Amino acid sequence: MGRNITIYTIAEEAGVSVATVSRYLTGNANVKEKNRQKIEKVIEKYNYRPNSIARNLSNQETKTIGILLPDVTAPFFGMVFLEAERVAFEMGYSLLLGNTMNDNVITNTNVERSYIEFLLENQVDGLIILGGHIDNLHTDPEYFNRIKALIGRVPVVMVNGEIKGLDCYNIRTDDTKGINQMVDYLVSLNHEKIAFIGGYMDIQPTMRRLKTMWSAMAKYGIQFNPDWFIEDDFSVQAGKDSMEKLLQMKERPTAVICVNDLVAVGALHTAVRMGLKVPEDISIVGFDNTYLTEWVMPEITSVDIQPKQLGRMAVEVMIGHLEGREVPKDIVFDSQLVIRDSCCKRGS
Repeated sequence: MGRNITIYTIAEEAGVSVATVSRYLTGNANVKEKNRQKIEKVIEKYNYRPNSIARNLSNQETKTIGILLPDVTAPFFGMVFLEAERVAFEMGYSLLLGNTMNDNVITNTNVERSYIEFLLENQVDGLIILGGHIDNLHTDPEYFNRIKALIGRVPVVMVNGEIKGLDCYNIRTDDTKGINQMVDYLVSLNHEKIAFIGGYMDIQPTMRRLKTMWSAMAKYGIQFNPDWFIEDDFSVQAGKDSMEKLLQMKERPTAVICVNDLVAVGALHTAVRMGLKVPEDISIVGFDNTYLTEWVMPEITSVDIQPKQLGRMAVEVMIGHLEGREVPKDIVFDSQLVIRDSCCKRGS
């Protein structure tokens, strides 16, 4: 299969004008035979399907939606994407994925920028952005202006991230309810020494969850020990390393809240490796409620932030906009604690 090309690529390689290529692709007879042959030669070279292109050009749509996310192999992002792809297919659209390899303010590799240019070059009708730079606590002015310009070209839906001052659609889950339920649950099990591991301080989800946890603990008169916040990334390895640091401390927590389920799996691994029983010796809670929580023993208590609902709604809002229907600018889902086997009453 040939690489993705645009009408401009065809025109450049064929040595004709863009208008000439457009006339050819839309079936206009007013194209000289020598130019027709040049265009067909380029199309054949890249195994391009001119009938499909012609339809897209005449309708000014491609029935394709771009979606950017940091890591399609991460369970949360993968679940959002797969549901979005399923719904898009059922509604007659396809998704074009840009996997930005965790490009954000921490890595700053410009992969996301390259993918945006790639998706626009492939004439996507709209763009869904999940994670990455939109999760940053402080938006870089250059990035703000870039996305503002992008919104001027195609509609944009942001999922679980928000940049103030941009005219786009926002779909997210409110972490507050689930975090408060989590703290209530741990306190009901006589836990007051509660740690938080994983995530960076300048990333929105980390700070939302951390601040909500502090407030929920303060409601019970429990002061959070800052030594028990271990900042790291969002991976299984981060969970392993962070839990090891906690367990090497003179005073250990009795419960650990993890920024996501990947970190929780890593924390569980280290706790067991270091001879602790979960949950008898230490309780562990995850976040996102991905399939990972049921793939380990004990199964991990987690906060459900409805990844499938986020994926479904992102596509429905985008297609609703593209098809001229009135759709809400902001949609917020509730989070919910899902209790499994990784927590128990302290001292039991």
